[in-house]
Amino acid sequence: MLPEFFNSALMESETSREPSRQAYSYDSNSSGIFVVSIGGSLLFEQGSPRADSIKRIASTISSLHSQGYKFALVVGGGALARDFIETARQLGSNNFELDEIGIFATRLNAMLFIEALENSFHEVLTDIKKSKAIIDSGKIPVFGGLISGVTTDFDAALIAEYLNASFVNLSNVEGIFNADPKTNPDAELHRELSHNGLLSILVKLESRPGQNLIIDIPAVTVLKRSKITAFFLNGSNMQNFESAIRGESFDGTIVSANPDVSETEIQEDSQEPEKKHGKRKSSGTAKKRKKPRNDDSDAIAMGLRLH
Repeated sequence: MLPEFFNSALMESETSREPSRQAYSYDSNSSGIFVVSIGGSLLFEQGSPRADSIKRIASTISSLHSQGYKFALVVGGGALARDFIETARQLGSNNFELDEIGIFATRLNAMLFIEALENSFHEVLTDIKKSKAIIDSGKIPVFGGLISGVTTDFDAALIAEYLNASFVNLSNVEGIFNADPKTNPDAELHRELSHNGLLSILVKLESRPGQNLIIDIPAVTVLKRSKITAFFLNGSNMQNFESAIRGESFDGTIVSANPDVSETEIQEDSQEPEKKHGKRKSSGTAKKRKKPRNDDSDAIAMGLRLH
């Protein structure tokens, strides 16, 4: 059974239909900290860790950190977690044990980032409350998974909540779409969403068999309850990531408490993905994907797999 704040957030997303009129402001991030959730889909190619991808992400974050930007990282499990979980399942492990194995895999991946970053804290953190002192000391705290039964996005959302930080999701897709871009070549990118709007999309997409979601519902309810601004970006384009962190124009999706977007329009969009209702930040039209993705391995909402 879901905790009460999950249920209340979902109920509110279904009942709140009034469009928000307040545009997003980058000044809403009061602490100046960015918690970056790095999807495991970015870290592996044909089952092997991608040193080039890890170096590219770590180099950009290290450069921004040297310029005064503050970060905490949460690293997903990707192919490593899935392979170990599947092997353990065949050996008879129960679901709790499978979750534990997945968490260990995320922490192995986190160790690779500790090696790649210039100013990382020297060990993988498991205590959220230690992160603030580490950031204040000039270091970058790096986490893997923390809690059995949830994704690393949920862990990152909790860390962002504790630090009063912004949340950044890096995956192998450009942002939040109105349909699964892996299977639908006409899926369109939302440039701006409210937390309620994102919840509405996830609830509808999760009800369709075989859907892979870029973030899980419990993580979004944490973002919503503390009005945390969230960015959803393609982690293969770190120049775009840098633009988002600097408050410049970027490609992706921004989710906040008061975006200038209609909740009613979002609901119609998620119900009819073949129609072009998506909203761009500048031109009012949605970004259309040219080709479907071959792989989007980010975890399904509330699923066992840790990304």
